Amino acid sequence: MSSQSFEDVRHLLNLYLIALWGQSFDLAGIPAASESSAVRPRIDQGHIRLPSSLSQQGAVTARRVYIAAAVHAAAHRMYSQPLNPESLNARQRHLVELVEDARVEYLAFSQFPGLRRLWLDLHPLVSPDPTPFATLMWRLSRGLLELEQSKDDDFMVRKAITLFQERIAEIEEARTAREIGLRLAHDIGQMRLSMDEGSVPPMAVYRDDNQHLWYEEHPLPEETRAAEQATEGVQSGAQFEEAAEGRQLAFTEIPLASSAAEAGYRIEEVTEDAQLTFFQTSEDEETHPSRYPEWFARFGVERENWCAVHEGNAKEGDADWAPAVLAANRPLLAHLRRVVGALRSRHRVLLRKQEMGDELDLDAALRAMADIRNGQEPDPRVFIRTRPQNDQVLALSLLLDLSESVNNPDSISGRPILDLAREAILLLAETATDLGSDLSLAGFHSQGRHLVDYQIAKNFDEPFDAAAKARLAGYEGRYSTRMGAAIRHATEALLTRGAHNRVMLIVTDGEPSDIDVFDPEHLLLDTRHAVIEARQRGVHIFCVSLDPGADRYVERIFGVGHFLVLDNLRHLPERLSRLFLRLVSKKF
Repeated sequence: MSSQSFEDVRHLLNLYLIALWGQSFDLAGIPAASESSAVRPRIDQGHIRLPSSLSQQGAVTARRVYIAAAVHAAAHRMYSQPLNPESLNARQRHLVELVEDARVEYLAFSQFPGLRRLWLDLHPLVSPDPTPFATLMWRLSRGLLELEQSKDDDFMVRKAITLFQERIAEIEEARTAREIGLRLAHDIGQMRLSMDEGSVPPMAVYRDDNQHLWYEEHPLPEETRAAEQATEGVQSGAQFEEAAEGRQLAFTEIPLASSAAEAGYRIEEVTEDAQLTFFQTSEDEETHPSRYPEWFARFGVERENWCAVHEGNAKEGDADWAPAVLAANRPLLAHLRRVVGALRSRHRVLLRKQEMGDELDLDAALRAMADIRNGQEPDPRVFIRTRPQNDQVLALSLLLDLSESVNNPDSISGRPILDLAREAILLLAETATDLGSDLSLAGFHSQGRHLVDYQIAKNFDEPFDAAAKARLAGYEGRYSTRMGAAIRHATEALLTRGAHNRVMLIVTDGEPSDIDVFDPEHLLLDTRHAVIEARQRGVHIFCVSLDPGADRYVERIFGVGHFLVLDNLRHLPERLSRLFLRLVSKKF
């Protein structure tokens, strides 16, 4: 039986994954274990780790086993979310993992049908473990991979396939695997099949150990537990200690008269000590917000209509700001425009024989002159018109974090981070406009889930004119960063555009946070969920972080190769514009 080393196929696997998903994954080898223990693929800290060597499995070569393992792990990276292991027994966890494996493989082979045969070839009909529970798990695994092709008449296998097919419309939602897995675990529990609680049922050799699916529960610090206890049953006018900074917050709640409407609140700074009060939103101030769900990773559920995003035009600032910035960056802007011209010429279609156009078609003009001299009526279509290829039209959404922290000074230049980011956004928007991109420019901040403020500087259907630039100049940093809701709102706007390529570029200086959230992981994981959902719907998302410490969290949110951390903001305008051109050159 032949074998293959990981190092011999690492480059091939990287190319294979890039060909499938258009992005690279961090592949690494696992040191060989002793002969008595099997080494399984695993995913940890953003890495896909594969055994240092694998052997041929029947007719499947070792190289194809590596491909099957790498693609399966990458499917988890693309589609899986961390699950809550709390209160689940071993049988329930095994069944949820099994269904999650089937879910991500279904999403993968729906795009690339050949993957199903590759994985099925590594699922022999006979389980390697003859014990009843292990055999049933093996048959369930194969049945959920075959689905409509399955000929297994076992009652539980047929039930699992039925449950899975009934939820196909919701199969992109991570909670589906948990719900189906728990249903199966309950029914199998009634069968009283014996199982070793301390062992793992046999898995197909290419599948990873699934430990990445379960996040660890860490005890909350004393001060956080005290804050959570203090907020339970808050009454009108009550006060409590905020966990992170120890600030006193005052809540004044006056319910709306109509029980059918959910109360909206405005948060205002009322003292120099950052004491906050919640006031009832009056009917005159109601802006009919857009409502979006939020992902609660701790419970594995998505709460519908949880966040309210209020969209409106930003207030206009200094009208002279934009011309001054463009004048100061004239050499850089001229260079960027030369690059844009080269990009535009690479993918333009020449339309000949046009009655109106950009230039004269010399051949057609000569034929027309000959017709005139011969006394014939000339063909008036003597122009050439150019247009971009339909599949190269780009819709770009620029999203700027406007939380309070952007008012902090940059450590090198001493200027506020917002000033530097605003100048960079201006040059980027000018570059994108020259490229002919369909452009939207907005900033966001939040004051709790009821008020995510989404400020438009330029809508897709508006020109990037003096008024739009004045609104960009008027941006101010305030409050917090509920990024997941802003991404969902920007995604919905992008999906209305007719462009084939949709890109969202987010500029932020910190991780997601808000005043009504005490779990530091909650909004981070919700933002990750929003990013994955947007990519599944065809929106490419890239983040530029201005936080030097962002390495600890930004990869978890946006994934490998989809972010850039800048710790020196002096050349931010040039870096951001060049980054944009590199991104769109891949699309063009």
